[in-house]
Amino acid sequence: MKQFFNSLRIKYGFAKLKHELKKLKRHNHSISLQDAQNIGILVPIKDAEQMIEAEHFAKTLQNDNKKVKLLGFVLDKGLKLKSKTNIELISLEDIDWNYIPKKDKISNFINHEFDILINLCTDLCFPLVYVAAVSKSVFKVAAYNPKQAPFFDFMLETQQESIVGFSTELRYYLEKIK
Repeated sequence: MKQFFNSLRIKYGFAKLKHELKKLKRHNHSISLQDAQNIGILVPIKDAEQMIEAEHFAKTLQNDNKKVKLLGFVLDKGLKLKSKTNIELISLEDIDWNYIPKKDKISNFINHEFDILINLCTDLCFPLVYVAAVSKSVFKVAAYNPKQAPFFDFMLETQQESIVGFSTELRYYLEKIK
């Protein structure tokens, strides 16, 4: 019963997202990782280890003189409370019944026009898919998922499930874009 209710919530979330996207205008084109200056990273965080992995990926980009901003979605409210990281965090208390994040929590992130927006979710994480879809970013990148394909400019089919594995693979391909 709970799974049915959750799938219904996601279905309504996707319907609202598609309606909102009709109003949005965005100029998109591919940008190489070398040319990108501002990078946004969306990351699902299940534990402290994933938080460290996301920060490590951001640090490698910052070492290449990129400005990086992270937004994470945590299921564990306790992890959000004891976090001392550079990752802006949202949790279940920051989303509506249909998994859409509350505007005041994400408005700075979605209104920032990143050169590249990277979604590190390897499975469906609707709150972060929503943020990516309504973002004003120029080039949106994610792991391939047919449900979220309309919202991204470049998707990579991967077997990686870890943040480290997927980010390494993704970086390899983003460096190939000219």
